[in-house]
Amino acid sequence: MINLIYKLCLTGIIALLALGGYCLYNLLWVYRLMMKKLFAAITVLLVLLLIALGSASWAFNHYFMPMNTATSQTPVSMTIERGTSARAVADMLEAQGIVRSSKAFFYWMRYTKVTDKIQAGRHTFIMGEGAVTAAEKLLKAEVVDKQMIILEGLTMEQIAGRVAAQINIDSAEFVRLCNDTAFIATLGISAPTLEGYLFPDTYRLPENNTEVSVIRRMVTRFNEATAGLQWSPSIQEKYSLHQVLTLASIVEKEATLPSERGKIAGVFHNRLRLGWPLGADPTVRYIHRKFSGPLLVSELQSPSPYNTRRFAGLPPGPICSPGRGAIQASANPENTDYMFFVAHRDGSGAHDFSVTNAEHDRKKMEIRKVRGIAE
Repeated sequence: MINLIYKLCLTGIIALLALGGYCLYNLLWVYRLMMKKLFAAITVLLVLLLIALGSASWAFNHYFMPMNTATSQTPVSMTIERGTSARAVADMLEAQGIVRSSKAFFYWMRYTKVTDKIQAGRHTFIMGEGAVTAAEKLLKAEVVDKQMIILEGLTMEQIAGRVAAQINIDSAEFVRLCNDTAFIATLGISAPTLEGYLFPDTYRLPENNTEVSVIRRMVTRFNEATAGLQWSPSIQEKYSLHQVLTLASIVEKEATLPSERGKIAGVFHNRLRLGWPLGADPTVRYIHRKFSGPLLVSELQSPSPYNTRRFAGLPPGPICSPGRGAIQASANPENTDYMFFVAHRDGSGAHDFSVTNAEHDRKKMEIRKVRGIAE
């Protein structure tokens, strides 16, 4: 009985060992198979990774690094205007042979966050230098502004000539726009022309300008200059900015010395208050565009409403573009009893002021005697 039990146990153990060995064999076989497949998969992945890295390296060198033409060191100068889109810049660089692909360059600018930092102005590139260095150069531009100097006391036509000479625009188109009421309305100016509203100043303008852009800049400067005027309450109550500007243009032509602007403006305001003609020769010169030499009697009798020798009150509009000093003097004139003034004619630019006509006539005679002018 014991032998039988022993044999049965021994048989069971042998069977279990055989089954375990069979299972282990199968596990080893499966493991070997999996390892072969894993090795193959890893091998495939490594090959694909090497191909991808190689392709990326080729693409980066091909589209972003310097091209063969960069060895020539040929400079290419390019001006980028304000508001030019990043895509347009990319197209410009491809067209000039600076980068190989505008699309690739645009994506590179987006990746490096250059698209929103492109500086307007002149940039100097090297032919075929590629996207990497070209993108860096877009972050810093050379200054290409031009200086334009407009003096006080010039008419629209004179200003147009000065602007055309300094920044190369069409003076005829400039004058046409200054008389275009539809265009003037877009500037927020309620006047038939821009006479007086083109503020005299020193301007720095971009290299490429249009007649419209220059006029807008000058009118903007006028608005800035007149925004902080100190008005006499009585003047502000009675006169508009256009009327004060009109008077200021006459003061600008009459007052050579800055120290006399307020006094001359006071004389004119006194005359306006009493309903007298202003009697300003510069308004007659404006009618005939005769800015030097003596005025003829026939010219002084012009029926133009700008003739302040014949007609009382202000002329319809300015006769030139006055500076801020003359505008300020006209908005807040000196409080004076003077009604007349006459130039010394000694080259000093100074005037003699009088309260009465008799005093004025006497001073004119004295000045003529000093100058050797017969009655």
